[in-house]
Amino acid sequence: MKIEVDLNAIKRNLYSLRLALGKPLVFMCKADAYGHGISRVVRAVEADAYGVATEEEGVIVRSITRAPIFVTAPRKVNARTIRRFDLIPMIGELSVAEAAIAANVKRCHIKVNSGMNRLGFSTPEECAAIAEKLLSGGVSIEGICTHYKSVDPKVRVKQDRVFDRCVDAVRERIRAFGLTPRLTVHVTGCAAGNAACDMYRVGLACYGYGCNFVPLEKAMTVESEILAVKPLRKGQTLGYSSFRAKEDCIACTVLGGYADGIDRGEKGRAVLIGRSKAQIAAVCMDSFEIVTHRLDLKAGRRVIIMSDEIDATYIAKSRGTIPYEVLVGFDRPRADYTYDG
Repeated sequence: MKIEVDLNAIKRNLYSLRLALGKPLVFMCKADAYGHGISRVVRAVEADAYGVATEEEGVIVRSITRAPIFVTAPRKVNARTIRRFDLIPMIGELSVAEAAIAANVKRCHIKVNSGMNRLGFSTPEECAAIAEKLLSGGVSIEGICTHYKSVDPKVRVKQDRVFDRCVDAVRERIRAFGLTPRLTVHVTGCAAGNAACDMYRVGLACYGYGCNFVPLEKAMTVESEILAVKPLRKGQTLGYSSFRAKEDCIACTVLGGYADGIDRGEKGRAVLIGRSKAQIAAVCMDSFEIVTHRLDLKAGRRVIIMSDEIDATYIAKSRGTIPYEVLVGFDRPRADYTYDG
């Protein structure tokens, strides 16, 4: 299968988000840039800062840029990597804070659990205590952050109340050390509106999805080709699936299966052949079957699996999932990536 990535679309999306949000942005490029290819994407995109999930991703980004790199889920075993490559851990667990101190990490951000109940400190008291521990251990606290669980304004306002109290508690503890708090306060940009923040983290929107306040361009197109064309008679089945033809039709075997990111739950959804749609009828490991009434199809014909017209949001609905999972799902060893821009 062939994955085409429009790097200019990502750059334009980031530019539009920066204009709309009016503040510096952390460009999230974790999970291989949401399946788009971290090395090529980071080389093409100039951002105020970059965000990754793991230290290993951070090392890749550091080989390309000297901009700040935030690690959202640092692990205590990699504290030395954090220090060596000048990564900035977003510390939300006591064990990670202790490892950072032991490894002589110089700076960090504190992560607040304001409602996601994932990573982070949940109360002002917890935040003040971890701030004191970090400062006593020689780790500078340069920022504080949280992650919204929903774009619903009511949910966001509720989380902001928790977050604001935690920010105040950390600032107070920094002052108690005789220091001037210069915290960078940042939140996820999908739910813009926190006037108190200094920076937004933007992820899915950079790749063309998940934002309703700026127009976005889809950056990824996925296509394949027909391997074989055969007539299918009424009553005949395809592959391992329960599909049974209700009438005579044409069946085509297309390169790429669930080992390549085509989920078995996509049976029934459309793909494009030229301007016409065909239906996925069965999915195997290395190929999938489509049915159509077109008589002009031949092996080698291009099949569009994902595009602007049949995008990750549409595919996600057919699977009962979210666009994030669709995008990263195509990032497999057999994928053939090409880049524009």
